[in-house]
Amino acid sequence: IILLDGSDAVLGSFHPTLQGKVKAELESMGVDVRLGAMVVDVDELGLNYTDRQGQEQRIDAVTKVWAAGVIASPLAKILADQVGLSVDRGGRIPVNSDLTLPGHPEVFVVGDMIALNDLPGVAQTAIQTARHAATQIVRDVQGEPQSKDFDYFDKGNMATIARFRAIAEVGPIKVTGFLAWSMWLVVHLFYIIGFKSQVTTLLHWAVTFLGRDRAQRTITEQQVFGRLAMERDGRKLPESLGRTFRPGEANRREGDDQPEDPLHLE
Repeated sequence: IILLDGSDAVLGSFHPTLQGKVKAELESMGVDVRLGAMVVDVDELGLNYTDRQGQEQRIDAVTKVWAAGVIASPLAKILADQVGLSVDRGGRIPVNSDLTLPGHPEVFVVGDMIALNDLPGVAQTAIQTARHAATQIVRDVQGEPQSKDFDYFDKGNMATIARFRAIAEVGPIKVTGFLAWSMWLVVHLFYIIGFKSQVTTLLHWAVTFLGRDRAQRTITEQQVFGRLAMERDGRKLPESLGRTFRPGEANRREGDDQPEDPLHLE
């Protein structure tokens, strides 16, 4: 596994000491962490990126996972066009301090659609802005003054690294390892609506974390290509992957003596 990050640290929103521990944890698990790496091109057989020195590098990889950046709902752009505003790079719309749309006090914008005071696009922002907007609407219906600025309360950051490993930063408190992972579980369970849903989720997590099998599996084109590549390379497929089809015959056409190789491997 190769992890490319365009910044100079992993999980840059956390304290530098936690950033270093996360990088060390990942590397101890065999992850190749490459910082300052900007992906410039992707194709079906790999990707190109520029390193810190500005040199372009190539990684041959059939399976790629993109997990960088979040774009707001297209609704933000629609609203911005109607009121003569411009959205930022993330597609977020500027709002007043009370979360109302400029020039339209009857319209509230919440969650990761808003561009206000560099608020993070996380669950707590969505929850707190929604509660603020709901409170203001109720006050307006009741005939009470409703122009009240939104005050964001930062409850800290948490991130999971792997099984039983996480980091947590709550004010001056910085926790890593199993304790931080336990805190992450408790917090996420707390915000799930309904006792039945909480119990069901807890049982599902227990099975997932204590066992190695996955409850749901799908066969994708990427998996087919990956298995074909492993077979051509002479590597044996792990038994845990299952053999729902024969890789050597995955895309054999009727009447062909040899399977066609979609990767053009030699």
